[in-house]
Amino acid sequence: MEPGKNEQRLTIRQRRIMAFFVEATEKILKRDGLSGVNIRRIAAEAGYNSATLYNYFPDLENLILYGSVGYLCEYNLLLGKSLKPSMNARERYETVYRCFNHFAFRDPEIFYNMFFGRYSEELPEVIRTYYMDLFPDELEGLPEDMQHMVIRGTLSDRDRIVMESLVKEGFVSNEKAEPTLSIIVALHESFIHKACLTGNQKERDKLNQKFMEIFEYVLENAK
Repeated sequence: MEPGKNEQRLTIRQRRIMAFFVEATEKILKRDGLSGVNIRRIAAEAGYNSATLYNYFPDLENLILYGSVGYLCEYNLLLGKSLKPSMNARERYETVYRCFNHFAFRDPEIFYNMFFGRYSEELPEVIRTYYMDLFPDELEGLPEDMQHMVIRGTLSDRDRIVMESLVKEGFVSNEKAEPTLSIIVALHESFIHKACLTGNQKERDKLNQKFMEIFEYVLENAK
C-alpha cells in the first residue's frame, strides 16, 4: 500500500504501524544523519520486519521523507508561539522564514533533501498523510491560515498562502507576486545548499542572516 494513494481512509492499525516506522526513521535521522538510515535499521528500531515495512512504504526514500517531516514539529511550535494576531502580512511572512530558518540552517541536509532533493516531488502527498492521518495533533496552536500553509508540500505552495495576504494588504503588487515568490524560494534553495557544504554552525548562521537581508530587499522592491 502506498500512503496517500488510497482513496479510503487509513485504519487505526495502519496509522499506528506507519507511525512506528516514521518515528523510528526520525530517531535514526537525528542520531546518525541521512547516511545512517537504512531499511534494516528502521525495521529493527520500529520492532517489525522489513517485509512489513514495504507493505506501508514503497521505498527508503519515501520513508526518509516521512521521517524528515518530523523535523518540522519544533518549527510548528515556534511559529505558533511567534505569530501574533496584531501582525500584518509582511510581519507574518518574515516570522515564517525566521522560524523556519532557525531549524533549516541547523539541519540543512535534512531540509534540502526534503524540499529540494531528488524525491521532493513526493513531499506534498507525504505531508498530507503525515498531518492529516498520522500526527494531526502537531498542528494544534497554529492559526488556520498557517495550518493551510504547513500541510502544503513545496515551499512555493506554502509561501503562496502568505503571498496572497501580502498582495491583499498592499505589500506586494499583484503583477510582482509570482516573480517575488519564485525569487525568494530560489534564493532559499541556494543558501540551504551552501549551508550543506559547511559543518560550521557560525558559517551557517551567517548564511541565514545574509538570506534574510536579501529577503527583505526583495520584498521592499515588490510593490
